[in-house]
Amino acid sequence: MKKYFIVADVHGFYDEMMEALNKKGFDINNPDHIFVSLGDLLDRGEQPFECLDFVLSLPEDRKILIVGNHELLMKEMISRGVPLMHDIHNGTYRTAEILSGGDYDDTVMGGMKNCQVWKDYLAQCQFYYELGDNIFVHGWIPCHSYSNSWMDYHDYNPLWRNSSARDWKEATWYNGMKVWSDGVKEPGKTIWCGHWHTSWGHSIINKECSEFGEDAIFTPFKAEGICAMDACTVHSHFVNCEVIEYEN
Repeated sequence: MKKYFIVADVHGFYDEMMEALNKKGFDINNPDHIFVSLGDLLDRGEQPFECLDFVLSLPEDRKILIVGNHELLMKEMISRGVPLMHDIHNGTYRTAEILSGGDYDDTVMGGMKNCQVWKDYLAQCQFYYELGDNIFVHGWIPCHSYSNSWMDYHDYNPLWRNSSARDWKEATWYNGMKVWSDGVKEPGKTIWCGHWHTSWGHSIINKECSEFGEDAIFTPFKAEGICAMDACTVHSHFVNCEVIEYEN
């Protein structure tokens, strides 16, 4: 029986990630312990090297790495060759500074183009992974999305597994709890997601607390068909970790 240790939105907070894994009993030397990241492993925290070293030290059959919007932001910034304001605001450029060892845009961008640990990590990421009745994604599964002047609404797309890279990119930005509440669910499956702070679901859907006040709840948001995991670590100072068992 294998154990899957699931985290999301670590955002470069290596110490908090390891504390969460250790509390759940993760053993880096146990071949039956599988690490699952639901995306956004980097940006905002100051320990991107430590996060990447940990992930890359695991054999390929002992990790499942999901692409988040921050992985895509880094990829786009490197391809563009210059940072934009959102790269600075989201912490992407700061991560690039650390990984490249550079102080100026040309040095940082050049360093990231040749940053092997980043390239090795990104090459191992995927948009989704299915494990029995579990689906691992970042934001949510691709779906039909509609917007008007006062709300967004989403409809289930039964062909989501065949979605284009463009649709998957859009889905990394979804608030999974909102999309789930719109009725976008995969029958018989639990979708595990990150990206959006879980206090949103506890506050807006369950009416348990405020979203960011002293009473805010950042533990996983769980309901039938969903387990949202983003603890908003920069605010809460902890990473959520859940464990499921599955016999392959």
